[in-house]
Amino acid sequence: MADEALQGWRRHVFGPGAGRTAVLLATVLSLPFCFVGLFADDYFHQLAIERAALMPVTPWDLFTFAWGDPARLRPIIERGPYSWWTLPELKFSFLRPLTCALANFDALAFGRAFFFHHLHSVAWHVALVAVVAALFRRALGPVAPLAGLAALLFTLDDAHTVVAGWIANRNALVSTVAALLGVLAHVRWREQGWRPGLPLSLLGCAVGLSAGETALGAIAYLVAYELTAAPGPWRTRLRSLVPIALLGAGYIALYRASGSGAYGSEIYVDPMREPLRFLVQAPAKALALIGAQFLGATADLWMVRVAARPLLAATGVLALVLMVVLARRVWPRLPEPERRGVRWLTLGAAFSLVPVLATFPLNRLLLMPSIGGSALVAVVLLYGWRAAGDRLLRAGARLLFVMNVVVGLLGWPAAAVILKLGADEQTRSSLETKLSDEALAGRVVIFVAPDPAASLYVPMVRAWHHKPLPRSWNTLSFAPFAHRLTRTGPDTVELEVVDGRMLETVFEQLMRGASFPLPLGMKVKLEGSEVTVVGLNEGLPNRISLRFDENPDLGGYTIAQWENGELAPLRLPAVGQTLELPRLHSLLAP
Repeated sequence: MADEALQGWRRHVFGPGAGRTAVLLATVLSLPFCFVGLFADDYFHQLAIERAALMPVTPWDLFTFAWGDPARLRPIIERGPYSWWTLPELKFSFLRPLTCALANFDALAFGRAFFFHHLHSVAWHVALVAVVAALFRRALGPVAPLAGLAALLFTLDDAHTVVAGWIANRNALVSTVAALLGVLAHVRWREQGWRPGLPLSLLGCAVGLSAGETALGAIAYLVAYELTAAPGPWRTRLRSLVPIALLGAGYIALYRASGSGAYGSEIYVDPMREPLRFLVQAPAKALALIGAQFLGATADLWMVRVAARPLLAATGVLALVLMVVLARRVWPRLPEPERRGVRWLTLGAAFSLVPVLATFPLNRLLLMPSIGGSALVAVVLLYGWRAAGDRLLRAGARLLFVMNVVVGLLGWPAAAVILKLGADEQTRSSLETKLSDEALAGRVVIFVAPDPAASLYVPMVRAWHHKPLPRSWNTLSFAPFAHRLTRTGPDTVELEVVDGRMLETVFEQLMRGASFPLPLGMKVKLEGSEVTVVGLNEGLPNRISLRFDENPDLGGYTIAQWENGELAPLRLPAVGQTLELPRLHSLLAP
């Protein structure tokens, strides 16, 4: 498609104006998220910045949720909101000082006007699209129609909606923008001999890494570039990677020295501490993400529907086979400069998948891989849409158009609405209860909650709205089954899972991985009570005993239950009597 043949709207999709179109489209798609407000971890961060957090977290350490230190974690288990089965050695700590600084800037500049916090994130999202468009022009040709189409496909990718619309996930945007500027500087240095390119490349990647781990994906693209597209002999290419390799090694050393990392959870696998486990789990996770990238599968189902994992992996296999077949058919049609660019972008996308496989597959983790993924889809659309004599290629191009353009156009507004509704529901269920503020300021015991989000964030939301903090907040089960509550004595009860077990779902295993089983007879001291594991079903607890420090009928505790989406009082049965607690609606059913 020659540039001079581009007329009308085609100039804005395939021609020199495609970059501006992508930036405008990114602005329009992401602005509705400015009305979402706070959601989930946003409350944790804002309370920490205002120094009103339930946990000892500073405004400059917003991404530390557990320290790997039992002495620091046990009080949060005893008083809540962490669950009683939380591994005392659990670690969730991420080194993101630049992101913390930007969050503190927002609080200082905008206060509680969260429209502007979101607008700040929108600005980073728009900047990301502009940088990616520049990267495509550099890799695929400054006037090549392929570069413009790839930029628009990247902009439409609805896997980016949460990253653009959730304040707590801004770290991925900042990290990616800075690191990709480093990639652009590196490529210009290597191809044009631009001397500032090397230090600017290192600076960009360093700044990106200071914002979050997503920048590791940029290093993956640099490695792919030197392996497949950089000028010069192999010795020159390898030598060109030495500075960024040293930067990466220094970052890992600093990460370890700062105490950052993850340990003890089923959601995160440390590739350095558990390399075999990482390698065993990686292929299926990668396939789930590949299916999400090319065929619109929702990789997030991996966490909330364990039974869906084989289907997600199968979708990934289908997507991988489809893209290989289509790429092979379209490859002879590409000019050599475009082949070179697509080659290193696609390999970079594959390499950038590796760091995100340390956690469970989620669509929002595709931010870096989607750069190369968008370029590959653009190739098939541009050269396969009217491929003469190749019905399979034309059919594949149309399928990819639907899954990557139509679904994207619908996915962005839908995601904005869903996130807004989720944020509003979280606020409503936390503030509209059948219990008084005085009751919720005491020792609160909730026997069953539908999921961690329904209970974990409630005291945070309430604190944010100037409600009194609870003396303690202990939830005994998130198992998505019916429960049986038996009063075994004046100050003791037993909670049994009916036709199921605790710790079967991923979110329950967030705080304690399957590698750390709970033994029969294990006791955990809580504020005003003690939990004992009194029953196991194939290694997982299905029955626990709770001993109160005093008779709960005397009013020293607030006994609560979730009822029709809100907290309500629960009257304990008489000694020797049993109360059936029905199964709560939950997304976490195994």
